[in-house]
Amino acid sequence: MTSELFKRDSKEVRAESVSSALSASYEELQEEIQKLRISEKEFQRILEWLKNEVAKWRVLIEQSREGIVILAENGAVYEANQRFADMLGYPMGEVRKLHVWDWDFQHSKTELREMLRTIDASGAHFETQHRRKDGSVFDVELSNNASVFPDQKLILCVCRDITEYRRTEEELRENEKKYRELSIVDELTQLFNYRHFLNQLRMEVLRSDRYEVPLCLLFIDLDDFKKFNDSFGHIEGDRVLKRIGEVITRCIRQTDYPFRYGGEEFAILLPMTPREGAAVIAERILQEFRNEPFSPVPVNSVSVTVSIGVAQYNPPEDVQEFVSRADQCMYTAKKEGKNRIFFDA
Repeated sequence: MTSELFKRDSKEVRAESVSSALSASYEELQEEIQKLRISEKEFQRILEWLKNEVAKWRVLIEQSREGIVILAENGAVYEANQRFADMLGYPMGEVRKLHVWDWDFQHSKTELREMLRTIDASGAHFETQHRRKDGSVFDVELSNNASVFPDQKLILCVCRDITEYRRTEEELRENEKKYRELSIVDELTQLFNYRHFLNQLRMEVLRSDRYEVPLCLLFIDLDDFKKFNDSFGHIEGDRVLKRIGEVITRCIRQTDYPFRYGGEEFAILLPMTPREGAAVIAERILQEFRNEPFSPVPVNSVSVTVSIGVAQYNPPEDVQEFVSRADQCMYTAKKEGKNRIFFDA
């Protein structure tokens, strides 16, 4: 009986142990399930936060006024915004299939691979050119830098189309050049003006003093020009002034400097030219302008002549004295009958 009782008691003990064990495992399982539920909620919260962050990031790059492209280290497009796609003229789907050498116009594939390999967080800023899908090329200001993640290296590139800026810059340079020329060029005759005459005269006198080279100055005045204006009007008078400017330009050398000194008076600086050489140019101008026909009234042609004074610089002569001598020679030519040349003694 004792043996049977022992057996019965042993069975009851084992049953109680199994029941206890099962009970403990169930509670632990419930606890683990609860933990999983909490973890899932935390995971969902983090996932939602990540989605929001990605959405913010996408909104930021899409709203950027600049083209943005993110490159993998192998040169492939990892991500890009619509502005970048529009700059290149590709649909967004095609942009994501491109590599940087598909649009970079200035660098070879080898050079670009090396640039992608060496770029770091310090980045770079430079100007380059990109090629659109249609083959046209445009100027770009590019800023880039790299970030290294556990699984890969990504390069952020911010691209600004500066084609219009470059065009404007070129126009400004051209306008500046034009205004600079206008400040020293007489608009009617296209010869240099009086302001430039004074500057150039000083420079040529200094050159003559320093290197002991000859320098001559011609003064030219239209004969009886007031009568011509009074008879035919200022419009016809302007045509005469314009024509004398053209004649002077044709008759001088590239190294000479022609000026409209004022009104109907003109001056020509002849660097490294002695009196004999100046005489040749003066005679050429006198004859050529004498043969220029003017028709201020229908049918009738009118001749207009000039008087020319020629002086050679005598170092170390005062500049004003040099000018006065040439001017006086021109007035002497007028007194002696006009339509002629008078040389300083």
